[in-house]
Amino acid sequence: MKKLLLFVAVALLGITASNAQVKFGFGLGYAVPTGDVADFTDGGISGHLELGYGITDQIDVSFLYTGDFLVGADLTSGNNFVDTNASIGNVTIGSYMLNGRYYFTESGFRPYGSLGLGIASIGSIEIDGTNAELFASTSNFAIRPALGFKYGVLNVNAAYLSAGKTGETSVSDFSFNLGLLFTFGGN
Repeated sequence: MKKLLLFVAVALLGITASNAQVKFGFGLGYAVPTGDVADFTDGGISGHLELGYGITDQIDVSFLYTGDFLVGADLTSGNNFVDTNASIGNVTIGSYMLNGRYYFTESGFRPYGSLGLGIASIGSIEIDGTNAELFASTSNFAIRPALGFKYGVLNVNAAYLSAGKTGETSVSDFSFNLGLLFTFGGN
């Protein structure tokens, strides 16, 4: 009985490996802050790295890391009584996600929709001039829906990342990414 189970397991592994569609991708883009964090940061750089598996020709599951670096803004308020100038440091968001992707076509130009669920780590912000820390580093549940297309190895997408709240401040961004997505063993 044990030999039969071992044979079945090896046979299934062999069938799966022969039809394997391993995915590897990376890319860079531009991130636009949204939510409360948009009040004190400007745009920044977004990067991603993914390793996945094609379950079918139209469905992928991958481990996705995204790193967003939002540049702090200069704050200036002047009135008759007080003249203040301050600048806010940078915000970093690193997220580790399980990402599912569905391709609407099977070959050529392949538009897709995807959804990532995971953990986001938000870096702290320092305010120059007052030496105050706006909020500390935290980790939150994150969600990342995206729409894009793949053409050959070219991968283009637009994604919204909701990284949750830090204190009373909601942290999220909208990113436009250009990258490469390689498939080994399939489309």
